[in-house]
Order: sequence, then structure tokens, then C-alpha cells
Amino acid sequence: MAISSCTKEEGNIVLDGQGSNNQLGLFLTDTLTFQARTVDEDSLPGNGLRYALLGSMNDGQLGKSTASLYANLVLIEPNSNFPTGETSDSAVLFIPSVDGLNSYGERTTPQLLKIDKLESSISSSNVYYQSNEFEINENYSSVYFGNLINHYTDSIKYRKTKLQPYDGLRIKLSKRMADYLMNMPKEAYQTNENLAKYFKGISIIPQDRDLAPNTGSMAVFDINNIISMAYRAKILLYYQDTNTFVFGFGGSAAAVTTGKTGPYNNLIKEQLNSNAHFDRTYVQALGGVKTKIELPYLFNLIEKGNISINKAEIEFFITDYDENFFAPPRLNLFQPSAKNSVRNYFIPDALNASTYGGLYNSKTRSYRFTITQHLQQLLNEMYFNKKDRNNGLYLAVPTDQPVIGARGIIDHTKTKIKLIYSKPN
Repeated sequence: MAISSCTKEEGNIVLDGQGSNNQLGLFLTDTLTFQARTVDEDSLPGNGLRYALLGSMNDGQLGKSTASLYANLVLIEPNSNFPTGETSDSAVLFIPSVDGLNSYGERTTPQLLKIDKLESSISSSNVYYQSNEFEINENYSSVYFGNLINHYTDSIKYRKTKLQPYDGLRIKLSKRMADYLMNMPKEAYQTNENLAKYFKGISIIPQDRDLAPNTGSMAVFDINNIISMAYRAKILLYYQDTNTFVFGFGGSAAAVTTGKTGPYNNLIKEQLNSNAHFDRTYVQALGGVKTKIELPYLFNLIEKGNISINKAEIEFFITDYDENFFAPPRLNLFQPSAKNSVRNYFIPDALNASTYGGLYNSKTRSYRFTITQHLQQLLNEMYFNKKDRNNGLYLAVPTDQPVIGARGIIDHTKTKIKLIYSKPN
């Protein structure tokens, strides 16, 4: 269904102090035609993010989605005389959860995670995407079944002392993995370059389970912070009863969150495979889907001469959410790089963070964006240069700030576009 209306001019105001011969008219319109549909998201960056996502859920509206983590590990305290060949006692993986907004979905559903040895190199100087695939070695697998975020009160053993407990994910790795970490060549424990020859890192992959609708969740973990040995993400290798060797995560640039979404229900499939327009569209994290907004009659505003836009806003209202699958804290508004491209970049209004908008308003249950500069730029290009840059807009869930596995359903029967503009009379 297309949401449309005529572009009539309302609220014509004559500014005080203007003579009748050079009067400047001020106009208000909230009836600008727009059309909306759901489209596939572009490939999104998976590394260099402030935090990492991990988990699996089955959203009753958008179906299944899964976030996996692939991370490079480094030496925290290189050892030139590591006692390789000894028998390991155990190895424990710990990743701290973030405070505050750290979960999306139904949090009480246990997750089945598989931890494997990573065989693909992850370079901190490269950009990886959430659709990337990495080679793993399943000969050293560890399996975990339980909650993604746990409240720990018992401290972690570290040499002859104990580390303060933090909430997050603590997993005892398989004996085979512990023995492998204990028995690499001596050079592996001396430099990160040597370590990468034998141990590039780990993968943590939620396993495909038949989750019931509206169960499962995504959790947010801190793989970047190194404020203390206790808090940082790491693997602790125990040996000779009281000794500990630590492998730390290499930071956000050397860790990749990958995402899988779908299959979608028939309502969403219809939009993805059609050029029709709908009054209910979707946005989703992890490279899932986003909303395309088109303004097909925008240039009607300049049929009788160019205009100056004083203020332009677009407001989106969300529907069908609850305390588990809640409204995303923030959305982004982009402009497509071409008419039919899924690639996009920020509109010029986004450069002014204080007026751009996009934050969720819990009172109005909406997201409001300023699009003044964007629309003025489109009109100027057409009026002065005869170039049609009106490629529409994309509404999407951010990949960062915050990192969250959220989704949103937009009710376009309530979507509002307001323009205040002036033109010589």
C-alpha cells in the first residue's frame, strides 16, 4: 500500500515588515507524498566496533537471527622460556558483558555455543563484514550450554592470587584445546607474530536450535577494554597447579561479529521481492533488512521556481514491540548512493549531531530526523543543474553506538514529513 497525498501548500504566512512588491511567502506543508517498502541491507562492517554481539534468537516478527564472534588472540605477557610439553590443567575463556544496555530478546533461554580454533587470519588493518566467513578447525571444539550473561560471585584463579569476578560469559574449554595451547613450539609464546603461526584465535558460534518464537537473545560483550587483567576478555591457561598463562583478545579491530538473518515470513518476503509499497516496513540489525523511503513528487515543489527550505523533518513511528524485543534506542537515516543501490551514506544533516535526531522518543514512540539540508540539496541540484539526485532515503539500525541486535517495525500510517519553506512572491 502506498502512503500518498497531494503536495498542497498550507499555512501561507506573510512576514511582517515586507512590502507587497518584494514579499516573501512562508509556507507549511505536511502532505508530501512518500512511499515505503522493506529491502535487503548492505554488507555492514563487522570489526572495529566498540563491542561485540553474540547469540541466537527467534523473533516472532522477523524470524531467526544469529550473531557469531571470530577473534584474534595475542600474548599479554610473552614468555621466552615457556614450559611447552607440560600437561595442562585446564583452560578457561572469559568475556565480560557491558553494563547497561547489554541484551536484546528473551534473556532466560539457554544458548548452545560451540568454540573452535580459528584458522583464518584477522588483520586489524583490514575491514571485515558481517557477511564474511572464516575457516575454523573443529578438532579442538568446546561446547557451552547456558545463559549468555551470567552474574558471577566466585573469583577467577590467577597464579597464586584471585581475580575480581565480573559478569559475562565464562567457559571451560575442552581438554584437547587446553593441551594444544600448552604444547605449541616455544616461539609461539614469545611474540604475537609467532603465536599467529600456530594459534590465530577462536570462533564462538551459536548452534542452530529449534527455538520457539519470541525466545533467544543477543548479548553485548566488551572485547576491547584492557583496564585490568580481571576485566579484559581472555583465555587463562592453567598448568603446574599454580601457574597461569594468559592469551588476550586482540581488540575490536581484530575481532569480527558476523550475522545471519532469516528465513523471513511471507509478509517480509513479499516486500523483498516486489516494487510495491507498504504501510508497514522493517529495520533489523546484523545486515538483515532496512526501509526504503521514496519521495516521488518532491520536484513539484519547484515547478514555479526554486524554494528555500527553512526546516524539514521526517518522523517514523514504531509498532509491535515489548519489553524483550524493544524499540531500538537509535536509528539512522541514509541516502542511497544510486537509485537502485543498497549502498548508502549519511545525509548532510547528520553532520550536526545536535539537530539530526534519530533517538527513540518513548513518549511519542517515534524517531524524528531533520532533513533540511538534504532536501534543499536535492532541489538545488535539479533546479540549477537539471540533475536528479532524488534517490530516496534508507532507515536502518546502526551497527555501532549502540551495538545491539535490535529490530523495529515502522507504521507508515503515522509517518510525518513536515516542510516549512519560503519563496519570492
